[in-house]
Amino acid sequence: MELYHLKTFVKVAQAGNLTRASEALFTSQPAISAQIKALEEETGVQLFSRTPKGMLLTPAGERLYQQAERTLREAEQFMQQAIQLSDELVGELRIGIHTDFEFMRVGELFRLLSSRHPQLVAHFLQTSSAKALKELRQRELDASFIFGPCDSADIQVTELCQVPMSILAPYAWADRIRGKSLDDLASLPWVYTTPNCPFYKLFDGLFSGRKRPPTEIIWCDTEDAIRALIRSGVGMSVVREDDAAEAEEQGYGICWPGEVPEIALNLVMLKQRSEEVALQALATGVHSLWLHEADHEVRSNPGELPA
Repeated sequence: MELYHLKTFVKVAQAGNLTRASEALFTSQPAISAQIKALEEETGVQLFSRTPKGMLLTPAGERLYQQAERTLREAEQFMQQAIQLSDELVGELRIGIHTDFEFMRVGELFRLLSSRHPQLVAHFLQTSSAKALKELRQRELDASFIFGPCDSADIQVTELCQVPMSILAPYAWADRIRGKSLDDLASLPWVYTTPNCPFYKLFDGLFSGRKRPPTEIIWCDTEDAIRALIRSGVGMSVVREDDAAEAEEQGYGICWPGEVPEIALNLVMLKQRSEEVALQALATGVHSLWLHEADHEVRSNPGELPA
C-alpha cells in the first residue's frame, strides 16, 4: 500500500464520484478506479458502493476513511518536520487567487517567495471567495485569498486591508445616475452577485432599510462577468474602486459619487496547518507586501521588493 492509494481513496470519498476525483488529482478515471480496486483487494474490504448517484462509502469504508485522513495528516506532518530540520525550505504551495492577478500582486509575491526560498514552488490557482474554504478543507489549496468576513472555526484569517468599493453604471447612464439618491438607483437594472459571494452582503448593507430593494435583472458570481455586463450596458453593480476608475478611464462606465461600504481582503488557511513552514513563509511574504511599512514603496516601485 502506498500513500497515493490513500490520497485517491480520500479524494474519491470527498468528491463522491470518479470524474471529480480524477479532475482534482489530475489523472484518468481508469487509473483512479484501478487504485481503488487495488486498495480494496489488498485490504479485503469493500470501501465503496457503486451507485447511479456516485461512489458512496460503505460502513467499513467510512471508518477507514477517518483513519486514512489521519494517516495522510501524519505523513504531511512528518514531511514538515523534515523540512524544518533541513537547511533550505523545499516544497510546493497551491495558493488560491480569487480576483485579478494584477490586483493581488501575484508577480511581486512570486518574485518575493522565489528570492527568499528558491526551492519553494508557488502555484497560483484561480478560485473564488465562495469556493476557497471548501478547496482548503479538501487539500486542493494550501492557502487562499478571499473577500469578506470568515468566521469558520477551522480557518485562520489574516486581514490584509479594507478594499474601497464603488457603484459603477454603464457610461450611457450618466444622466440617469447624476444627482440621484440610492433609493432612486434601486429602480434601475442591477447586476447582482449570487448569495454565496461576499459582494452580495455589500448589496444587503447598501439597501437594508431602504424603501425598495434594487431591481435584479441578472445574477453572476465573477468580477469579469460583472464588468462585461456593465460594459454591455446591461446594468449597474458594485465593483472595486480601482475597477471603477479604470472603467471611467476606458470610457465604458461612470461612478455614482455616493458612499459604498468597503470589503475585507483576507489570507486564509486551515488552522491545523498554519504552523507548517511553507505556509508560514507564505504568510511572511504576504505580510511584507500588504502590511509592511515598505508597502507604499513597493506600490510606487514595482521592481523593488521589501527586505
